[in-house]
Amino acid sequence: MRTMIAIILGISFVVGAAVFGNYFYRSRSQDNTIRVVGAATKRYESDIVKWRISVGRNTGLGDVSAGYADTRRTFDGLMAELKAAGINEKEISVQPINRNPTFDNNGNNTGYSFNQSVYVISSDVGAVEKLALNPNEMFQKGVALQSSTLEYYFSKLPDIKKELLAEATRDARERAVEIAKNSGSGIGAMRSARAGIFQITEPYSTEVSDYGIYNTSTRQKDVTVTVTAEFGVR
Repeated sequence: MRTMIAIILGISFVVGAAVFGNYFYRSRSQDNTIRVVGAATKRYESDIVKWRISVGRNTGLGDVSAGYADTRRTFDGLMAELKAAGINEKEISVQPINRNPTFDNNGNNTGYSFNQSVYVISSDVGAVEKLALNPNEMFQKGVALQSSTLEYYFSKLPDIKKELLAEATRDARERAVEIAKNSGSGIGAMRSARAGIFQITEPYSTEVSDYGIYNTSTRQKDVTVTVTAEFGVR
C-alpha cells in the first residue's frame, strides 16, 4: 500500500511540476512583450463641397403674396447664378418655401418670415467657393442671401484610412525597436494591434475626441489615427 501511495504521489508531483512549468513558461513568455502606440497623420485637400443657402424675406400681416413672390424672385436669381457658374442641376437640392409667423415683444403676431433652403453638393469646389465667398456680387444683382455656409468633405477617405493604419502600424514597430534597443533586446512578431478613432481636423489642430472628429469647416484637413501594438521581445 505504501509503495502504491508513493507511486501515486510521485506521478502527481511530476504532473504538477509539468503543469506548473508550462504555466510559468507561458506566463513569462506572455509578459515578455512591449506595448507601444504608433501614429500617422496625412493632410489632404477636400474634393467635395456642400453649400447650404437660404433666401427669403420678412413681411407684414397683409403682405403674404409679396413675401412668396419676393422669395421666389430671389430664388430664381440664385439659380441663374449657379447655372452661370457651371453648377450642374443634379448637384442642387431645393426645399419648399416655409412661412412662419413673427411676433413682437408682447407676443402679438406682426407678420411672417419667408424662407427657402437650397443645398449644393459639388465636386467643383472652386466654382462654389467663388460664389459663396463673394456674396456682394450676387447682392448687386438682387440676390440677397439670408444665410450661407460651406462644408468640405473628401470622397477618398476610406482609402486614406487604410494608408494611415498601415503607416501607424509601421510607426509602432519602429518605436518598439528603439525602446527594445535601449534595453539590449530585440523585437519579435506583433502579438496584437488595436486601431484608435480617426481624428479629422483642421490643419495644426490639437483637438481630440474619444468619439472621433470630422471637421468640415476647412478645405484642407489633417487625418490622424493611432495604433496600439504589442510585440514579443527576444
